[in-house]
This record gives sequence, structure tokens and C-alpha cells, in this order.
Amino acid sequence: MTIAPVITRSSAAKDLRPALPCPISDEGTTPISRTFAELNEAVGSAIEMERDLSHSMSWDPATSGFAEAAENQWQDCLRLASDVFSAPPTSSCDLPLQRMGMLMHFLIEATSPDEALHFQHLMYEHRDLFSTADPCARQALNRAARQVDAIVEMAVTAPDFAPV
Repeated sequence: MTIAPVITRSSAAKDLRPALPCPISDEGTTPISRTFAELNEAVGSAIEMERDLSHSMSWDPATSGFAEAAENQWQDCLRLASDVFSAPPTSSCDLPLQRMGMLMHFLIEATSPDEALHFQHLMYEHRDLFSTADPCARQALNRAARQVDAIVEMAVTAPDFAPV
């Protein structure tokens, strides 16, 4: 009996995490940047869960709670995004993070592929609003932009996909 290799999300999908962590100390971060980092991690996990759910060979439909866990992860993303854009900014680097947090919040709440494409278009059309000179914030924003692209791709390829 031979065992056929199974291609899983980990080996087939592009990793959305940055290659190296940004070398900044806790003294240089703001509450918004720390929350935005948590948002990036939560969205990355939610995307991975959705990819697992969409691949019929990677999960057992009899496993209880997996779909609910994915739904809860998206709810956590919404809460974190709301925390990012509702917090008072303490530095100029916070403004692009807040804008991206707001965009991600609306994208997660999108109910159609057209709406998701609209938010992606807005992000690219107004790229200057999501940029900063700070290398760590830029790295976080670039990761979030890749996550926006991944969410939109899932929405377009699986029209019944709606994160929340």
C-alpha cells in the first residue's frame, strides 16, 4: 500500500508573515502599533483557517468546532481592527496603521466579492494614505496589504466566502 503525498496549505500557499521581525524595541512602539501587530497575526490565522476549511483534504467534516473557531477568529479580527482605528494616535506612524485597520475592518465585513474588490481598489488607489517612513510600520502595512489581497482572492474565487 502506498501513501499519496497530500499538498497542504503550509507547503502550497505563500506565507504572509514577514521573514524577519522588525528590530524595534518596546519603547519605540505605540499602543496602536502593538494592536496592529496583533491584528496582523489574527488575520493571518483567520486566513489560514479559511484555507483549511476550503481544502476538503485538510480537515475532517466530523470535527466539531472548526468552523466556529474560524468565525470566532474573524470576530477577534473585527475587534482588533476596531481597537486600532478608534484609539487616539500618539505618533505620525499611527495614522496609516489606523487607516489600514479601518480598511481591514470594512473588508472583513464585506458581503460580496464586488465589495471586497472595491476595498482592495481603494487601498491601491490611495496607497499614499497607507504609507510611512517608519520601517517597522511599513513592514506591518505591507503584510496587511498582502492579507487584504489574500482575503479578496478568497472572496473572488469562492463567492460564497464571507469572513463574518
